[in-house]
Amino acid sequence: MSRLAIPVCVVALFALSACATLRPAETPDFAGSMAAAHVYLAAGQDSAAAAAFEQAAALDPASKEPWLEIARIRQAQGRHVDALAAAEQVLRRDPTDADAHALTVTSGLEVARRTMLRLMAADVPPDEQQQAVGKSIAMLMAEVYGPEFLLSDELRTKIAREAIARYRAKRVERLPEARQDEPKGDPLDLLGGD
Repeated sequence: MSRLAIPVCVVALFALSACATLRPAETPDFAGSMAAAHVYLAAGQDSAAAAAFEQAAALDPASKEPWLEIARIRQAQGRHVDALAAAEQVLRRDPTDADAHALTVTSGLEVARRTMLRLMAADVPPDEQQQAVGKSIAMLMAEVYGPEFLLSDELRTKIAREAIARYRAKRVERLPEARQDEPKGDPLDLLGGD
């Protein structure tokens, strides 16, 4: 055997062994990705489930199901902005999906609540634009939930007590004036006659 034959044989053997270990690439399909996602979800592996649902969404861009599951997972994780984004993907595919609408409302309100908490923690008064948006949201909430929704029971009680106190104070202030205007003598004299 020549000196060149040995390295050629080694390279050829290496190439053949590499070919023997290569399998055709497994192409994930939509159903397989959805099934894997549900297995991960049942096992409590939310992040892996979300990744599998995202893969399914990429494989079937017209399907709303993976996006709905992603929205549910993200909401359960407290990732409400991501839940909103996923629910919006559902609504792009099916504007009538009730579950997606419910997810957008719940996550949207949670994002608004957290934003208000940040505003309060900053201890800085809201600017004009923030006030305008806040008033708009408050008006919509009053329209949807009723005006009493915007007031806690404690605040309603406080407002009522203050209103009663103002009424009583004004009544006491007018009381001496009312007594001065009262007719003197017999009230029947005002009617006239004998």
